[in-house]
Amino acid sequence: MSNKTNNNIPLLNPILFTEELIERSWNPSNRIKVNSFFIHSFMDNVVPLKLPLPLHKKTVNDFVLIINGNMTKTIGIESFSLTPNAFLFTPKNSITTTKEVSDDLKGFYCHFSDDFIASNPYLKKWNTQSVLQNLLLLKNEEMKTLLPLLERMDYLYQKINEYPQNHQLIHYYLSTFIAEVSIISEKNSLKSIVHPLVSKFQQLINEKFKESKNVQFYASLLHVSPNHLNKIVKKETGKTASTIINQVCILEAKVLLTQTDLDIMEIAHQLGFDDSSYFSRFFKRHTSTSPANYRKMIDLS
Repeated sequence: MSNKTNNNIPLLNPILFTEELIERSWNPSNRIKVNSFFIHSFMDNVVPLKLPLPLHKKTVNDFVLIINGNMTKTIGIESFSLTPNAFLFTPKNSITTTKEVSDDLKGFYCHFSDDFIASNPYLKKWNTQSVLQNLLLLKNEEMKTLLPLLERMDYLYQKINEYPQNHQLIHYYLSTFIAEVSIISEKNSLKSIVHPLVSKFQQLINEKFKESKNVQFYASLLHVSPNHLNKIVKKETGKTASTIINQVCILEAKVLLTQTDLDIMEIAHQLGFDDSSYFSRFFKRHTSTSPANYRKMIDLS
């Protein structure tokens, strides 16, 4: 387990990710800089991931673009079945996992740190909008615009040990890629339109779920009644507001159980529960197993 902490939900940086979730026979090129940038073409070789990945948080932003085959990923409480021409961006600090990939998968995976991309104005939008809006279904002509940029970054990255200046070139290509995707996103009629109240509600949960798990608390912050908040959230997501709050809390609990050695009492405290027994009952009610048993199952997998 990694990132033992008493203050924050743990983060899994790319070095730790490769050590813990990828078979030891595989080693990325330019391992020293993999924490700031990494790109991989599924056409070149297979990364032997230990699928399904456990829920984890990473310190980097990432995206996948699918050319052929399919992949199933989750970001937070949302699940995505990615097929050809699908692009999905995952903001840093998101709880995520990859459940499965097909044998015929072709496409690109890329991750990068905020420091690597610097103050890119487009990136802020991708990091703050609803994750449902970070899925794009691209047209063929849009794929023709984006694929050469990824192919060029992949080539430069493969040669980066031989030509260190490629690191700066990749930065420029990545900035261009993000700009192109952002422009496509603004024009893409298939983009999910999320009600601003729901988007703000989800953002507040991520920020304050340890402080309160009560719908009234969030409704007050949003200056609406609990009934109105529930009505809009239910209409937009098919779930009640309390269901979403509980799902976020359970996801955070699973990350702490899998990525730290904190005991159950410490985990309960980090999640805002005063009573560890109540936390255990809460966890079992929503997962059908106790926190201790969940940890054992993950350790055995």
